[in-house]
Amino acid sequence: MLRFFLHMSNWLNTCVGIDRAMAVFQGTNFNKKRSRCIARWIIFLLQFLILSSMIYEFINRDLFDDYEEGRVWCVVRYSKSIELYTNIVQYFHFIAPFLANLISAIFIIIYITRLKTTVQSQFSSQQQLLNQIN
Repeated sequence: MLRFFLHMSNWLNTCVGIDRAMAVFQGTNFNKKRSRCIARWIIFLLQFLILSSMIYEFINRDLFDDYEEGRVWCVVRYSKSIELYTNIVQYFHFIAPFLANLISAIFIIIYITRLKTTVQSQFSSQQQLLNQIN
């Protein structure tokens, strides 16, 4: 569950970044009600996709009784192919949201710089970009 919530948090933060980029791009034409409706669908879809990418964990867990210590141990045994799949899924769930957030942040900075350059013509686009980055 911890891994699921970690992935879910990363993807939801990414969705917020993408939503902000769309709001900047659409400007006054941004439809907040439509955005909320899409967000509800995305939350449901993300839960399904993340859990389906992690289903192998539920299948490969075994419980063992330790009678000496009076405990029950949860042990995971992966084959080489499942271990490779695990690594790919882990990297995907960390790298894809990071890249999407990075791209949306760069898009927001560049797009706002272009808008400010057209409105405030006394500053060059490089000066506007430096101001926006700061």
